[in-house]
Order: sequence, then C-alpha cells, then structure tokens
Amino acid sequence: MVLQNLPFPRAIHVKGRIGWNQNCLLTRDSWLLSHQDASSEATMEEEMGLVGATADDTEAELIRGICELELLDGKQTLAAFVPLLLKVCNNPGLYSNPELCAAASLALGKFCMISATFCDSQLRLLFTMLEKSSLPIVRSNLMIATGDLAIRFPNLVDPWTPHLYARLRDPAQQVRKTAGLVMTHLILKDMVKVKGQVSEMAVLLIDPAPQIAALAKNFFNELSHKGNAIYNLLPDIISRLSAPEGGVEEEPFHTIMKQLLSYITKDKQTESLVEKLCQRFRTARTERQYRDLAYCVSQLPLTERGLRKMLDNFDCFGDKLSDESIFSAFLSVVGKLRRGAKPEGKAVIDEFEQKLRACHTRGLDAIEEFEMGQGGSQRAPSAKKLPAVSRHRHLVSAASDDDFVTPEPRRTTRRHPNTQQQVSKKKLRIVFSSDESSEEELSAEMMEDETPKKTTPIRRASAHRQRS
Repeated sequence: MVLQNLPFPRAIHVKGRIGWNQNCLLTRDSWLLSHQDASSEATMEEEMGLVGATADDTEAELIRGICELELLDGKQTLAAFVPLLLKVCNNPGLYSNPELCAAASLALGKFCMISATFCDSQLRLLFTMLEKSSLPIVRSNLMIATGDLAIRFPNLVDPWTPHLYARLRDPAQQVRKTAGLVMTHLILKDMVKVKGQVSEMAVLLIDPAPQIAALAKNFFNELSHKGNAIYNLLPDIISRLSAPEGGVEEEPFHTIMKQLLSYITKDKQTESLVEKLCQRFRTARTERQYRDLAYCVSQLPLTERGLRKMLDNFDCFGDKLSDESIFSAFLSVVGKLRRGAKPEGKAVIDEFEQKLRACHTRGLDAIEEFEMGQGGSQRAPSAKKLPAVSRHRHLVSAASDDDFVTPEPRRTTRRHPNTQQQVSKKKLRIVFSSDESSEEELSAEMMEDETPKKTTPIRRASAHRQRS
C-alpha cells in the first residue's frame, strides 16, 4: 500500500487500522479454532476429533505467537511505524496538531492490542496521555483504547484501574460521558474489580449534563441486581464522598445518598448498615462528617430491630446531638417509625425519643440521669423491703452480743487413754453469728485455756453460784 499521497495524520490512522484488522483476523481465527462444536458428530467422528482438537490448539497457539512476536517485529511493515508513533506521542509540544495527536494516540492503542509485551512497555505512556493531554478528543480516544486493553490484557491493566476511574471527573463533558460508558461496561461485565473508587461513578448522578446523570442512574440500577454489590460498597462510598479532601458538597452528597440508599430494602442489610454508620461517628473527624452520617441513617427504612441497634450504639452519637441538624435527622427517624409502629414497639420509640431530647438539651450526662431514674422506678418495690432486712440483721447482731457468754467448764471424766488422745486431737470449731445465717449457732464454745483474760462485759454470776 502506498501512503505517500495521504496526509500524515491519515497515514498514521490507516496503519493503526491495518494493525487492528490483522489482530482481529488472527484472534478471531484462533477463537474459532478453540471453540469448534463437535456435539452433533457421531461417536467415531468424536474420537477422531480429539486429534483434530489437539491440532487446533496447536494452531491457535501458533497464531497467538505470531501476534505476540512477529507483527511488531522489525521485519514487518507495522514495526516501521512504531518509532514514529512513539515520537509523536512523547512530544505533544512539538507535534501539537490536534488531528495528528488524536490519530497517533488511537493508533498506539491499537498497536498495544496486538502484543502483551508491547502493551506492557507502553502502558505508562498511554495513561500519562490519558491524564495529562490537553485535548479532550485524545483523552476520549485513549479511554476507549484502555477499556479494550482491560478486556484484552486484564492483568496488565488492573494496577492502572484508579486512572480509569479518575476520568469520570474529567472537566470535559465528552470525556466524562465516554468514561461513564466504558466503566459501566467493564464493571457490569466483571472485567474490573468494583472497589470504593466506584464513588466516582456516583458523582455522575449529579452531573450537570442530563445524559451523563441518566447514564449513572442506569448503571446503579443494573448494579443493584448483582446481589449485595451496592450494600458492600456503601460504607466506602460514604467515606469518600464526605471526606474533607476529594469529597463533594453537602447538598450534592444528600442527592447522591438518597438515590443509593433507596436500593437498600432488606431488613438485615438495613440493621447492619445502621450499626456500621453509628460506629463511624467515633472515627469521623469533622462536623460535616457527623451531619452526613446522620443524614444517611435518616434515609434508611428502619424497623424496630434497627431502632434497637441505634439504642445499643447510642453512646457513639449521643454527644453529637447538640447540633441541630444531627438532632433533626435522628428525630425524623422517630417520626417515620411512629407511622407504622405496633403498640408493643411504641415504648422503645418513646425511650429513644426521650434520650434524643435529653442529649440535645443537656448533653450526654443527661442519659445517665435518665437511666438512673428508670432504674430507680423499677427497683422501688424491692427497696421497701430493705429496711426490714436491715432491722433483722441489727437484731441478730444485738442478740449475738448478749448471747456471747463464756460457758461453764465441763466436768472431765475418766476415759480410756486412747479415747482421750482422740478427743484432744479433735479441735473445736468456733462459730460466730456473722459467719452463719442460722440463729441456732449464735453462741460459741471455747476451751477454758482459750478464754480471754480481759473481757468486757461477761456474765459470770451463774458460774460463781455453782462454785459456792
């Protein structure tokens, strides 16, 4: 093919197209050879087909080797254009013609589709142009090219995924739309790992261009059908969008989260998310983050079990209720719960509302007074019995003082020597009224040599009369 009569940008475009067509032809033949269907063949033909399948795999491997090593080799025509493409792409100041830059960047992307080795060596240049090129058409073309590379060589492009998400905030409307289409295709087809960076896709919900906002809404509608995908991503999305660095303003945040939280409909997901959001009040750093978390809680379809989760984690956000907007957000939760509350659940709602109002007016210390007041009212019937118990204990102690009288010495009788040794070895146990609750053991028995010499007062009148 003679290209000398074509303009320079057109010639580069044609060579890129030739390389792309050759790659598509070879890869299509390789795919057809590796996916031949022999299900309708007879048994004999299937056994013979095993040898043919092995030959087809060998041929497919040969085709992949041609794409990898020969098409961009120095002996081929396409290889002659590689230095020219790299020179144009590496020197945007020297080659500033928009058509030339667009054709060169697109041709480079097509050449990267041919060989994994060539792609790996030029990925840094591609993503640098994708981020820093001053021409929206170049960034848009490279967004499409890198999306194709993510399908062709996913392991090579995976480390560069954050740069793909970054184009969703491109200042050019054309680039944002292209990036939204590419990322929607890659995420929904599971070609790209869905991470917290999907928050960049959520920002498109408030895009000034209606087409882009509708595209983002359609993306999340489709993503909501993929199991618990949105539920798993919500905590990271909330953290990123409410972060002081790189987040969005408060009103746009409310618009985004109202849309995303509408996809949470399962009770278990709601209860778990409420608990996570309440605990995040402890790690939040700014007043704005407190308000954002409170707004998210107020948008969830809470049930009585979800309310109990909030009561269990009340200490996490109780000290933040002095802020009027946070208090109003939690108070709106009470209003929603009252509408469909059952009679047995109204007591829990009333308790939660009383705690909210107490913390709002008097701070978190009011909760301790509130709980003490509730505990005192519950213990009031049992408290009336305490004086009787104390009086009983007082009487017992008084009786023990009066009954502590030294017993009369016992008369010793002659016994067998062996029995006397056994009796002497056995020691008497001293029993006080303070150790045993039974009133039968109020007195104590002591040996004569163990009796205290100085005692006050001890009645010995009965013993004196017996001696006399």
